Amino acid sequence: MKRILTLTLIVFLALSLKAQENDAKEYLLFEFMQVPDENGSDYWDVESFWSGIHQQRVADKSIIGWDLWSLVPSGTKQGSQFLTVTIFPSLSAMLNAMNSLDVMGYAKKAYPDKTDEELGAMLTKTVKSRDMAHQVLFVGVDQTKDDFKMKVGTIVTLDIMKKLDDSYEKVESEIFKPWHQQMVEQGKKAHWGLLRTILPAGSQAYATNIAYSFYQNMNQLAEFMEGSGGEMDMRTKLAVSKGLETREWKEMRIGRLEMMVR
Repeated sequence: MKRILTLTLIVFLALSLKAQENDAKEYLLFEFMQVPDENGSDYWDVESFWSGIHQQRVADKSIIGWDLWSLVPSGTKQGSQFLTVTIFPSLSAMLNAMNSLDVMGYAKKAYPDKTDEELGAMLTKTVKSRDMAHQVLFVGVDQTKDDFKMKVGTIVTLDIMKKLDDSYEKVESEIFKPWHQQMVEQGKKAHWGLLRTILPAGSQAYATNIAYSFYQNMNQLAEFMEGSGGEMDMRTKLAVSKGLETREWKEMRIGRLEMMVR
């Protein structure tokens, strides 16, 4: 009897671990960059340089990937003009990288032909080319089922939300996600997902979540915004109306994927 119970426990633990692997979460570091017009070309050189470093980090499996997005609107008085997103396999990997990333070590691996002076000059140029306005740590909460693969030119909308009720994420998953899934299946958008902020946190934090949607290009986004997003039945409309009360929609930004490393 004891052997049967032991075997049952082993099988249960194995299945639990397998389920966790299949339901692996992504942890994302968003870094919003403010770049003055006169520094545009320098900033582009800097991010091209950093893409090589991120390629090395992916090869070392310390990160899953890295993206550079240009943001719209992009006026100098409208906040950040660029966004970088670094994707980590775990929360500990993200926190450790923020605290102790060996930038020069990775730079030497990525650019073995460059001297320490050349690498140091690029790191100095990094600091001067932009102002890192703020960093936000996220964890993935939910997403549609699809086979979408990002590529340079992909468009994203970022709906920045602050929850007003603890049921907010449940509302997104149970009421809004099925509608987004329908839009994906009809080819009206490419992908939808929901992120939750890890830090900053607390009542004074600007936002608690980002609901994002990917589009193949600006034309697909324009068609969606002009009203081809699909119809809802009356019951769904009522549920949506009630669901909207669970959050404050802070703002929406549009991004275009300019560089990516996987």
